Amino acid sequence: MRDFKILLIGQPNVGKSSLLNALVGSKVVVSNYPGTTVEITQAGKIFDDTEIKFVDTPGIYSISNRSEEEKVTEKALFEEEVDGAIIVADASSLERSLYLTLQILEAEIPAIIALNFVEEAKRKGLRIDSKKLGKILNIPVIPINPLTKRGIYDLIDSLLKIKEETEFFRVKYDDHIEKAINEISSQIKETSMPKRFIAIRVLEGDENFYKYLKDKRIIEEVKESLIEHPRVAEDISITRYGTASFIAEKVTQIVPLEAGRGEIQERIDNILLHKTWGPFITGLFLLVIFGILLYLGNSMQDLLMESTEILLSSLGIAEHSIIAMILVQSLTGVATGVSIALPYVFLFYLILGLLEDVGLLSRFVINAERFLKRLGLPGKSFIPLALGLGCTVPAVRATRVLASEKEQIHTASLFAFVPCSSRIAIIMGIVGFYGDARLAFSVLATSLIAGLAWAFGIEKILHIKSEPLLLELPPYRKPLIKNVLAKSWIRMKDFVCIVIPLLALGGVAYGILDILRVTEVLVKPFSPITAWLGLPDVTIIPLIFGFLQKDLTGAMLLSVLDSETSLALTSLQLYTFGVASTIGIPCIIAFGILIKEFGFKRATLLLGISIGYGILVAGLSWRIISIL
Repeated sequence: MRDFKILLIGQPNVGKSSLLNALVGSKVVVSNYPGTTVEITQAGKIFDDTEIKFVDTPGIYSISNRSEEEKVTEKALFEEEVDGAIIVADASSLERSLYLTLQILEAEIPAIIALNFVEEAKRKGLRIDSKKLGKILNIPVIPINPLTKRGIYDLIDSLLKIKEETEFFRVKYDDHIEKAINEISSQIKETSMPKRFIAIRVLEGDENFYKYLKDKRIIEEVKESLIEHPRVAEDISITRYGTASFIAEKVTQIVPLEAGRGEIQERIDNILLHKTWGPFITGLFLLVIFGILLYLGNSMQDLLMESTEILLSSLGIAEHSIIAMILVQSLTGVATGVSIALPYVFLFYLILGLLEDVGLLSRFVINAERFLKRLGLPGKSFIPLALGLGCTVPAVRATRVLASEKEQIHTASLFAFVPCSSRIAIIMGIVGFYGDARLAFSVLATSLIAGLAWAFGIEKILHIKSEPLLLELPPYRKPLIKNVLAKSWIRMKDFVCIVIPLLALGGVAYGILDILRVTEVLVKPFSPITAWLGLPDVTIIPLIFGFLQKDLTGAMLLSVLDSETSLALTSLQLYTFGVASTIGIPCIIAFGILIKEFGFKRATLLLGISIGYGILVAGLSWRIISIL
């Protein structure tokens, strides 16, 4: 049996993930690329007598070795053993996809172009002659639609023949640059990579390729002789862009627009991106999402809790031995944790996936960016803040898109107030379920007000100059439910694989403490904190467990309270517990990523201040409301 390793490469929002899902299904593995914090998705499947391993690389526009994503893609392409690449191209903006294609072909990597969004290009009045494009580049060009499986079988057939010999397309540079390429090529050591490609990368200033030179002094000698090209890297890029543009023009035909299609999208954007109506509609959508999460999530939670109670009682475990008591606590921890957190985590990622696939999410980003400017935050900061709604860990990594360290720290400090999916589960599953909708909304509102006060305070200290947000707006598309469900599962897989075992361990830990009757001794030193919050002393346990993993908070609260939560805590105490458990750096994993990004001292300072600030806000809120 043959083994192939194929990379999926393309610009952001071009449909690589959808194609991977169409090729192999949702059984994929998401992990960090070795030595980096950039995530890649991998999956494998057997076709005929060939096992193909697919690697979905980060979305990039070119291989320029500037961003972390570009470095990862470059390493995967040129430093690992790969059998070929599927270049996922956007038919509605072919020129940009062709620039990246030309770079890969210069490296003589066997490639196939999967031409996506063909129907969308037609609606824009563009028709791509895929056969003509294939003849020009001398590689297969296959129109696809991952949602309807169009072209998928043709793509697989081409993949099985990808190792066949072919003559690679070459970009022709002017005579002076070609002479410089030949001079550098003569000084390159023996290697499996094309010497011409290495020479071009050296001229472009990619230091990763200097190691292939016999004598690095050749770089300066050649560049000094290029009097006609003082900025040779820029001139190479311009020639490549010109070639991509020329090819795109050759294979593109202008066709009549479908009546009303463009007008409808433009009208929708005129409303959604309006300076006044846009932010209003965005806020309205957020309220609708809040309502869906609360009411639908509560219904699911109610059903799950009833089911788990019946399941636990049917097991008939007698609590007459220590082992049985610990087992009961463990099962109760898992059951209650799943009942409280799972409905909200799943619903959140489902809604996020729908907004993303429809094309609404990027519009909401623009409206939110207008608001962020007033807080002294750069426009790009909304990218990590939006990611923070899912999980704080990738959000901290995403602060790398910001220009300065000040901007990164300012943005990272706000993750204390951005409710991730786990904190939303606490607000909805504990405060909303055992209290009511107004109480849950009050926790979110308090977190927002506290966050605004924090942001204004930090802005006064750091004095950050805001930068404009450059964001590509994808067209509106009909979502494929299967694809949305697959993405939701991939995003919440960590909850099932990591959090559920932790819920069991949390239940066991509390069971042992309860049996040994040392709970009161352990919580006593923290009584000043619980007294300030107006909560029973024992509630410090779920708050501490919550820092280890936020999804443990709800389950541990139910474990430590002997009676029904709504009876053990008043509405005001539920509110205070919600505020105290949601404001602050959410978990120990997020804290670890902060250490990696900003160092131990800064991360610890940010952790201590944010948790202290959360406790201060919760206690003050409790006292103010009590007086009123």
